[in-house]
Amino acid sequence: MKRLKVLAILSVVVIVLVVAGSFIQRVVQNKQFSRVRPKTGEVTEAVYGLGKVKSNRRYEVKLGVISTVRELYVNEGDVVKAGQNLVRIDSNVIFKAPFDGTVTMINNFEGETALPQSVILRMEDLKDRFIELSVEQEGALRIQKDQTARVSFESLRGEVLTGKVKAIFPKGDEFIADIEINNLGASILPGMTADVSIEIGKIQGTLVPLKALRNGTLTVDRDGRIQKVKVEVGLVDGLSAEIKNSDLKPTDEILVPKE
Repeated sequence: MKRLKVLAILSVVVIVLVVAGSFIQRVVQNKQFSRVRPKTGEVTEAVYGLGKVKSNRRYEVKLGVISTVRELYVNEGDVVKAGQNLVRIDSNVIFKAPFDGTVTMINNFEGETALPQSVILRMEDLKDRFIELSVEQEGALRIQKDQTARVSFESLRGEVLTGKVKAIFPKGDEFIADIEINNLGASILPGMTADVSIEIGKIQGTLVPLKALRNGTLTVDRDGRIQKVKVEVGLVDGLSAEIKNSDLKPTDEILVPKE
């Protein structure tokens, strides 16, 4: 009889420990993970890259023979008008500004010798700019003219500019996408960099948080049991991933690591 009582007490203790262990495990998981269920929505596939601001109109003074700079009429940073004198060389040839712009570089000053094909002076139209984006071959295959591009600058957090792909073409060993944006602020200058995403496709499907994925699997709480679910990933938009061909259930709670 005593033995039965001891066994009964041990059974109760084991049950209590199992329940307590399960409770503690869930508390720990809740601190480390948030829980979400799969949802149906639209996912956008995009090509991402780091773009650089460039000016559409740029003029450089170059010579075909060795010459001496006799007179400079401008300084770096000067805003000039079309027809204004820029530089005079020893043959008394004067180079003039072909359009309104800003002097952005002077390489040779008065009395210095300019070598053939070297740039003596450069001016640019800082109001007429675009963004040049170098992309991988896979991305270049899917980028097309007039696709929507979203652009953000680190110094302008929270502000996302919208533009369009103006052209996609090879340049040496690179593939270049030119992005046209109509509302670039005056403070955005050539040479600045921006994060660019080009939208190349949208689809309705089952979505899960991208950061919940680990090597093609999701950790889910299914009916109180934690288990791994193998999934096939479709489109990805940077935050969410489309899930195809899996046994993921609408009632599954997906464990998403907390930051």
